[in-house]
Amino acid sequence: MKYKHLKTKQVNASLWVEINNPPVNFLTTEICEELFLLIKKVKKDPSIRVFILTGGIEDNFIMHFSIPELAKISPDNRKILMNRIFRSRLTGMVMKYLTTFSNWQMDWIPGYEKLMLLLTKSMQRYSSTLFLWYQMHRLYLAIERMPKITISAINGSCNGGGTEISACFDFRYMIHDQNFTIGQPEVLVGIIPGGGSSQRLPRLIGKARALEFMLKGNQLTPEQAKTIGLITDSFTKAEFYKNVQAIADQLSKRIPIAVEGIKLAVHDGMEASFRHALSIEMEQTIRCFDNPVTERALKGYSEIIREKIEVPKEERTDVRQVLEMLQSDAFIKKIEVR
Repeated sequence: MKYKHLKTKQVNASLWVEINNPPVNFLTTEICEELFLLIKKVKKDPSIRVFILTGGIEDNFIMHFSIPELAKISPDNRKILMNRIFRSRLTGMVMKYLTTFSNWQMDWIPGYEKLMLLLTKSMQRYSSTLFLWYQMHRLYLAIERMPKITISAINGSCNGGGTEISACFDFRYMIHDQNFTIGQPEVLVGIIPGGGSSQRLPRLIGKARALEFMLKGNQLTPEQAKTIGLITDSFTKAEFYKNVQAIADQLSKRIPIAVEGIKLAVHDGMEASFRHALSIEMEQTIRCFDNPVTERALKGYSEIIREKIEVPKEERTDVRQVLEMLQSDAFIKKIEVR
């Protein structure tokens, strides 16, 4: 499939995806749709273990969401009476629960997600509101739920929708020597971060810091963003792609069933009570133990223990070296042979 705004390149077991929407990579509904379709495809590709999103225009990651598209929301809401629905507490509550139920159906009923996206897209010429929200939310959920490791390689300024989409990734890296910043400035134009940040950021960096970040609407340097946990790390521009690729290569060696299990346990568990979250963890643990690669990995590790640990102290291997053996190409090749 050809993409208008995306360019892909596979390096080893990592797929780099570049967003290209001149002049400064404004995020659009069309880009969200393309990314959503790409992720559905990547999800089924066993040769890809790490998904990396970056900007395809030098020094530009994602400026923020398209202002022309945001400006259409008010008149489009009025066309379908959405503004009136939410003026009333009762009808607003009904609409919220209907939307929640619809999202639940898209999660669990085969084909329903595709049907809803097609239906709301068919209404786009008359009113873009529903398709914008459904497509954006389903994309962000798809990123979080990918059974792959995901990296947001923020190679330029990042605001609004760029910050929101980055919050869905497992790792976020920035360049720290080019005066790039990251922000959530929606409050400055009288709106809220409506692509999920009002919910994801408190879970990511804590309620107090998230409120400060969103209510001030100010810009954070990579150092400040790292301090509060908004990004994972930062590098110089010269070393950025090399370092991100090195991290991706290391992470690509992780056993896929364990990667998927950890992500499901964390994301689903955070939405549940602690007791139920432990049940989710048990479910994913059992799924891991039922996997043949896990069985071979445990068997191989047992052999290493016997040969390197259960020996006289003077012959014993350092634990760090043992863990390095588990990440070696030889060990990975041994356990993944089918």
